[in-house]
Amino acid sequence: MNKLTNHIGCRSRSAALMGIATIACQAAAQAPPASPPLPTPPSTAPTQNQPTIPAPRTQPGTTDGNEMAIAGSRMGWAEILEQDPSPTVVTDATLRTAISGTGLPWRVRDRITGIEMLLVPSGEFVMGMSRGDANANTDEKPAHDVILTRPFYLGRTEVTQAQWLKLMGSNQSYFQDINFQALPEADRDAKLAELMEAGYTRQQAEEKLGAEVMTTVVTMNWPVETLTFDDLAPFLQRANLRLPSEAEWEYACRAGSREPRYGSLDEIAWQSENSQERTHAVGEKQANALGFHDMIGNVWEWVHDWYGADYYRACENGATDPTGSAQNPFRVLRGGSWDQSDKNCRASFRMNHYTGDPRITDYGFRVARTP
Repeated sequence: MNKLTNHIGCRSRSAALMGIATIACQAAAQAPPASPPLPTPPSTAPTQNQPTIPAPRTQPGTTDGNEMAIAGSRMGWAEILEQDPSPTVVTDATLRTAISGTGLPWRVRDRITGIEMLLVPSGEFVMGMSRGDANANTDEKPAHDVILTRPFYLGRTEVTQAQWLKLMGSNQSYFQDINFQALPEADRDAKLAELMEAGYTRQQAEEKLGAEVMTTVVTMNWPVETLTFDDLAPFLQRANLRLPSEAEWEYACRAGSREPRYGSLDEIAWQSENSQERTHAVGEKQANALGFHDMIGNVWEWVHDWYGADYYRACENGATDPTGSAQNPFRVLRGGSWDQSDKNCRASFRMNHYTGDPRITDYGFRVARTP
């Protein structure tokens, strides 16, 4: 396999942050704009700080004829790839019915960026700590009911270096072609010996280092990374796309599951035990029940919400289209990454970080759009 020409730096995390104030379960109409402004997810205004769950305007996953016609007229931004969800991808019949009930095409490609997107139907789910999850942190509690009243499109994978380069004209990712070089056999043998002395078996050492020496690396289909939250604004504005809210992200990640992960960690995620200390091409790991790849692992994904350590406590009686805490220095990242252990690669785990520098080599994103 390869080794990187430069040591990965700036791995520090802001995992436990204090001083967050004015926590409330807010809707987007109350949420302050980002700086610079980013396209925001849809929302409805709450009636009180700790709202009870109101009835949705229509049954989740359904719409009427007028709404279908209006939605169809708004799809000029996308190339329709498949109208109805594939049973081999969306294996749950209930989810397929909900998607088809919207009257919107299931699989589309954004015309500006070329990003493939899948439809997520409206619905209800339990957000936060998964059942029986001993690794859940305080900021994942309490688990609470959430209603999302509108369907939305979400990138099938994380945004790739090629997609970023097409729109932005440059690629600041750390894991790209120019930062790799072939590992000489002598160095490889020495590294294998070092790993085995540290307690790895020969097979484990080979897997960690990589079974073959890679002489050329093409990373355009790897996720774009080393991105601050503020870096995203120009891309999103040019593409007329947005970030998902934290609730939208978790709803799409879980895809109906109440478990910490939607499958076996090794099968669904590039993480510290199988990543060879780098990112990998998107879409190689097993998708979830909605067809999304790499929701867990590969790179952390920025979402739109501000971070609040006690935010879930304000929503314990339920929330409709929640959009996060009051403005503060920190935004939220989700999903874990190539250098994270199983403890952090969970559907409910929440990472917080400054909106600007420093840049971290496993911070990426996934785009969303309201039909």
